[in-house]
Amino acid sequence: MAHITLPVRHYRLGTDPGVELVEANLSYQSYEWTIPTEQVALVLVDCWDLHALSSYIERTNRISAEVLAPVAEACRNAGIAVIHAPSPGVAKHYPQWVKYASEEELFEAEEAGSWPPEELRRGRGEYAPYGKPLEPSREQWLQEHLHERRIVDCLDPRPDDFVIKTGEQLHRLCRHQGIAYLIYGGFAANFCVPGRDYGTRAMAARGYNIILLRDATTAIEAHSTIDLMALTRAAIFETEMRIGHTTLSADLIAGCAVADSPDGT
Repeated sequence: MAHITLPVRHYRLGTDPGVELVEANLSYQSYEWTIPTEQVALVLVDCWDLHALSSYIERTNRISAEVLAPVAEACRNAGIAVIHAPSPGVAKHYPQWVKYASEEELFEAEEAGSWPPEELRRGRGEYAPYGKPLEPSREQWLQEHLHERRIVDCLDPRPDDFVIKTGEQLHRLCRHQGIAYLIYGGFAANFCVPGRDYGTRAMAARGYNIILLRDATTAIEAHSTIDLMALTRAAIFETEMRIGHTTLSADLIAGCAVADSPDGT
């Protein structure tokens, strides 16, 4: 059985004996994990080719081409499953998504009488006064381009890759394949990566070991954070403090190369 060795780290919420338990004394702790490759999957979250924020999509496209595409290829060569999780609407453009889809997912069955009402969730109808105001520029972009959105070309799913639409589908796939360690890359670090039902929080709550590639993601930043990429850094910290561990793409690629070599060296 092939194995991959990865250096991972988390951010401690404790201190060594005799060290005062205050925030100023908190620090990282690093490990080296050796994991069977058949129990590992790379999950690529919402790696889109289009987005309303031009500065953001420029950044994500660069990371996809320079970081995630080589990572995905290294994982394939090492026998690590590559799973694309591009949002429900985008997933349906790829035939691979039906493999682990349930009947409800295939036919988009909805629970009758769902609560809260859809209009409340969207801030429409009688609930419009309580929702955030529409952003005309964003709404126009969505109307014109949302139907065109796909996975970015450099990460186009290969025939043997998986594509999933929901967290339940991802869980079903992992259970069938025996996958327990999920390595995440993709976007946005402060929205979909942690927040989707196939994202890091939800899958950690299901009991999976979560590893985020901290150089293979970026957040949607604010005008006051963009210079320091502060929201990206905060999202990575959240993973390291609350959700799981992180590593770097170069370390994953190096680990894959060894796992892929005939003599394991």
